[in-house]
Amino acid sequence: MWVENAWYAASFLKDIGDHPKSVTLLGRPLVVFRTETGKLAVLDDRCPHRSVPLSFGRRTGEHLRCSYHGLQVDAEGNCVRIPCQDRIPANARVRAYPVAERHSLAWVWMGDCAFANADEVPDFHYLDDPEWTACTGYHFINADYRLLNDNLLDLSHESYVHDTTIGNDAVAEAPVKVERTETQIRVHRDIWNCEPPPFYVKATGFNERINRWHTTIFTVPSTHVIENGSYPASSSRSHALERRVLHAISPATPTSSHYFWGVARQYRPDDHELTEYIRLQTAETFDQDKQILELQQKALERTGDGAFSLALATDKGPVQARHAIERMIAREKELRCGVNREKLAQ
Repeated sequence: MWVENAWYAASFLKDIGDHPKSVTLLGRPLVVFRTETGKLAVLDDRCPHRSVPLSFGRRTGEHLRCSYHGLQVDAEGNCVRIPCQDRIPANARVRAYPVAERHSLAWVWMGDCAFANADEVPDFHYLDDPEWTACTGYHFINADYRLLNDNLLDLSHESYVHDTTIGNDAVAEAPVKVERTETQIRVHRDIWNCEPPPFYVKATGFNERINRWHTTIFTVPSTHVIENGSYPASSSRSHALERRVLHAISPATPTSSHYFWGVARQYRPDDHELTEYIRLQTAETFDQDKQILELQQKALERTGDGAFSLALATDKGPVQARHAIERMIAREKELRCGVNREKLAQ
């Protein structure tokens, strides 16, 4: 149900300190830690001796020490010290994962290490670009990551789920344009001459009717960049104020997801009060999403219906995204089968 050969966000860098951190991705318990000299490492969260979680352990210089029997492993997952003996068995190790520090996030490659390329980490540069002012946040959502993708690719729900923050009736009524490539889906809306939603009034200062737009750019399997902006309907787009809303969705289990988000802007960059307002309003907006998505997940588990038992015109983006994910998963299976056949032939 998920793509393995991909970069997934595991943590904001600011949340990785002196103590190891437990994170579950794609159903695998991982430990994230930084060595004393600053190297970032991600390992399977189990001691090679008795499988006690290493995240319950302690950093000791460049190593992580298990809190059960004191075994130490390095950033590559190799056991380097066993207190009761000098000889270290060859199998005294745990899997280490490729990790990259980009755009305020720690990204982990969950698949075949041979295909890991840090240049392919999703482009979230808005989060640390000095020309943009950003705020960030995190939600843990008890729902299938694909439901989160669906949510972001059909923003007509803003009219009903987010009518107290970023939405109003005009969003659901606006026509939708969908474009796709092999690895991306783009969903675009122009919303002309509408009342500004509550969030827009304070975030932009526009009290009159506005023209607004948003384009969701989804990259398989689970990152989204939403380009949006608005300007008074009585003026031109040259007066627009733009934002970028970034979403990194990392599957934890089949029914739960990590949701890392950020909002960046280029206007009023030094207005700290505005930055905090945007952060709080965005958190409230995603609290609303969390409630809906978790209710949806429970209903799907109870009824066994598919997410698209009834598909509407606005579901074109979400449906295409699911097909793109399925194609990528199928290719991974074919690749694994090919490798296994080669091994059998040797």
